[in-house]
Amino acid sequence: MKKEFYRCQECVDLLTDYLEGNLESDVHETLDEHRAGCAPCINFVKTFRKSADMTQLLREQQVAVPVDVQQRLKSFLKQEVVVLAEGRRKTE
Repeated sequence: MKKEFYRCQECVDLLTDYLEGNLESDVHETLDEHRAGCAPCINFVKTFRKSADMTQLLREQQVAVPVDVQQRLKSFLKQEVVVLAEGRRKTE
């Protein structure tokens, strides 16, 4: 099967499954290849992992995250996806 090149947006869409190890090996490998050459995606994955780690820590400590903080975080992550996609389009 021919490997497909992924765009940043497609990588972000698969990110949760990627981090949880729920992707088929060829898809996982293709994402790894994309990330290896894409600094914005590397940074996004690092930020995403840190956010997930912090969220887990908050759950373990049973700390309530204020609704406004949750909304700002969601808004920030959505904005980052757009910025990544636009930046990638400019370099293609």
